[in-house]
Amino acid sequence: MSGGHGRAAPRRPWWPAVATAAMAGRARADAGPLALTALVVAVAAFLAVVTPRLVAATGDDALRWAVRAAGHDADLTFARAIEEDAYQVRALQVDLADESRDAATSLRGTLAPALADAVSTPVTSVATLPLLVVEPAVDVDAPVLRTAFVDHAGTPAVTWVAGRAPGPTLTEREARTWQPGPPVPVEVGLSEAVAAALGVGAGDVLATRNDSRTVALEAHVSGVFRADDPTDPAWSAVPGLLAPRAVGTTLTRQTQVAGLLSDTSLPAAVLAMPPSVTQRVVAFPPAVERLAQGDVAPVAAQVAGLRAQTGAVGADGGARTSVTTGLDRVLLDARARFGAAVAQASVLLGGVLSVALLTLLVAAGLLVRRRATTLATHRARGATLPAVAVELGTESVLLTAAGAAAGVGAAALVAPGPVPWVWLLPVVVVAAAGPPVLGVRLAARSAGGRRVGTDRAARAAAARDRHAGRLAGEAAVVLLAVGALVALGARGVTDAAAGSGGTAPPAADALLALAPTLGVLAGGVLLLRVLPVLLRRAVAAAGRSRRAVPVLAAARANDAARGGLAFLALTLAAGLVALGTTVVATVQRGEVDASWQAVGADATVTAAAPDAGLADVAATLRASAGVDLAVPGRVDEHAQVFGPWGGQLVRVVALPAADYADLLARTPLPDDPALRDLGTADGRPAALLSPGLRTADDPAVELLWGTARVDLVTVGTAPALLAGDGDAVVVDADALAAAIGVPVVPDRVWAVGTGASAAVADAAGLDGTTVATRDAWLVEHRAEPLTVGVQRAATAATLALLVLVALVVMLAAATSAPQRGATLATLRTLGLGGRDARLVTLGELLPGALLAAAGGAALGGALTGAVVGPLALRLVTGQADDPAPVWSAWSAASLGVAAVTLAVTVLVESSLRRRERLGEVLRVGGSR
Repeated sequence: MSGGHGRAAPRRPWWPAVATAAMAGRARADAGPLALTALVVAVAAFLAVVTPRLVAATGDDALRWAVRAAGHDADLTFARAIEEDAYQVRALQVDLADESRDAATSLRGTLAPALADAVSTPVTSVATLPLLVVEPAVDVDAPVLRTAFVDHAGTPAVTWVAGRAPGPTLTEREARTWQPGPPVPVEVGLSEAVAAALGVGAGDVLATRNDSRTVALEAHVSGVFRADDPTDPAWSAVPGLLAPRAVGTTLTRQTQVAGLLSDTSLPAAVLAMPPSVTQRVVAFPPAVERLAQGDVAPVAAQVAGLRAQTGAVGADGGARTSVTTGLDRVLLDARARFGAAVAQASVLLGGVLSVALLTLLVAAGLLVRRRATTLATHRARGATLPAVAVELGTESVLLTAAGAAAGVGAAALVAPGPVPWVWLLPVVVVAAAGPPVLGVRLAARSAGGRRVGTDRAARAAAARDRHAGRLAGEAAVVLLAVGALVALGARGVTDAAAGSGGTAPPAADALLALAPTLGVLAGGVLLLRVLPVLLRRAVAAAGRSRRAVPVLAAARANDAARGGLAFLALTLAAGLVALGTTVVATVQRGEVDASWQAVGADATVTAAAPDAGLADVAATLRASAGVDLAVPGRVDEHAQVFGPWGGQLVRVVALPAADYADLLARTPLPDDPALRDLGTADGRPAALLSPGLRTADDPAVELLWGTARVDLVTVGTAPALLAGDGDAVVVDADALAAAIGVPVVPDRVWAVGTGASAAVADAAGLDGTTVATRDAWLVEHRAEPLTVGVQRAATAATLALLVLVALVVMLAAATSAPQRGATLATLRTLGLGGRDARLVTLGELLPGALLAAAGGAALGGALTGAVVGPLALRLVTGQADDPAPVWSAWSAASLGVAAVTLAVTVLVESSLRRRERLGEVLRVGGSR
């Protein structure tokens, strides 16, 4: 005070300082549980952030992978005939090269914005008809020459190693007076590889014509070039520009080559072709690196609109422009597969976070139990419940903020990107609100809580009310789980992810994503009802023992079973471990099955055209080491069949049916007994029809094979493996040959056996054929980003769950440790040895953990059969149908982790108890 006139300084409230000091003191005392809680928050936050980011990145990578795998099928291609006036004398189109470039620029301008951004610089090409090289004689199989003009942001750069670039060969006046008959001279440039294959050089002339001798072109080789950039897309626009391309097999082999045209030699090459036959093709390759899942919907819609306007693009009253592309199909298929992966990741992540949230609640319960005496004292000294809530909430928020920040920061190092708040918020809210809510509840009870009547009837009524409330909660969980599983089975996870637009897992339907988690949780609730019954029986059985250890262990286990949250967390974690390991095992087995479906054998050889030499190839393969069987066959994708449904183009498969049945018997593919009896019936070839062609009475059908008409009699249903995606007819090759009077020439060979792939690789005479092997298919498929991502997500989720299993076991043991320690300390004064104390501890903790881990694993295994189909794993494995679930021995890994954690916990507790002195124990016991 100053001069007696000053005003008294206001008294500062004492409770913030006291509360802060108390909070700091409790934090120091409970440093271990608090650090463990922060660790759980950090792990949960890390998983909640990094998993959606990785899945989103995997989606973009998978989309780009699919587009690259599609190759030129994904190009947006415009084709239009180069028009000529039918009423005018033919003339050189001297500006044709510039007009073609202008046409490409004009087409680019007509594209909608999303589609224009999704494609890159166009490749423009003008190629003449393929013509036979008749002079000079060359040392390659049936050389066929095309002349081609290509442009990709300009003429592709070349270095002329001999001669010069092509130039004009006709003047405009000569072109107008040129009479049909003599070959048109055209200058072309040849690549080094093509020139060497043809045995020609600069200054040589190649005489070419078509089969009917109506078109002739005289190719003057002006020079030989080397491409400066062989990877330039322009070189792939026309086959044979840079190197000869062999197609066909022994009897049908051709060598395709192409000569490069310049701006000035192009007009003469077009003049050599029939009028309005040569086409200008403008192909827009996809801009693969710019594509993302968010582009799928607008690009597919714009491609569909463009395809619907086919004929209107560039329409000016002349020739129509045709539009062809598989880009929309590739993008939509990739999005469907990604949608399944999003939903599958949501299922796994939802399960992991559910276990993490339960673990956080168990940790919060541990903290509250440790602070029970302190909170009761604080409350007895006048602290209000809001003050307790603020104090505990401040500590919890700070702890949660630190743990969440650490988890989010670690996730940013692994996978940068936006924060998926839909997944992160539940972790933050439960971690921040759990301890204060439980602490306030305990503080309220310590001061009396809800008052209950003193008479027996009132207490019994209160107990019934609590029991009814628990039953209602359990029934709600069970009903919610049943509803979620029914919805999942009806809709599947792909419906849950539909419309996500390429977003991360938050777009998936929450109820469907949590259906497996709810199913295991409902089972855990039922198991929790069984646990006390089993323990009471264990206590009764132990009571008949003459030893103290079983009695003490059973009694302690019965007391420890009152806390059910840790039991539910452990059950849920064990069940989801079983689900995650089953997903991984099912995907791996499904990929193997898909490889059989995709290839049809261990190795398949497919020729571009029927070739009688493939029968000799099959015989050679059968004699090779490691080959069990090799069967030649013929597949005609567009044969015409007549039946009660009229004429229809279908796939016709002609093969030695009995041999093919033997081949199927040597594979995991389903056998078809009908193949063994396929031959002739009633003097006609017997046939197997796909389900779409079968009718009630299965009348005879007629097959048009070449120029012959063959009556077939239906004897069964065609195997799905041979039928493919459409309608098909399967006949025996010998029976069909007998009906048409000529052999059925094969165009492919199926081979099975451990050495089939190697035998096909070493076989001669297969140049120009397409060889597919299961080993190569599996290597390529397993490297696909989506497949890798799903399996990594399942593996990471399983490992995280196993870590949570260990944490839950430790937290459950720590929760009951004070009471157990006091009991065992008292028993030590009565002569209980260290070994018996360890057995009592193990007997207390083991029953609940064992039932939870074993029951959870059983629940997860039983649930797997119901959820594998709705999880749409076929989109990951590549199968046509849902794979059958494959259970793995790793499904029981949670049992091992729980057992090891219990053993370590028992040993640690035993080591700590040995440091206690009996005098201190007796003094503490006396004070109590």
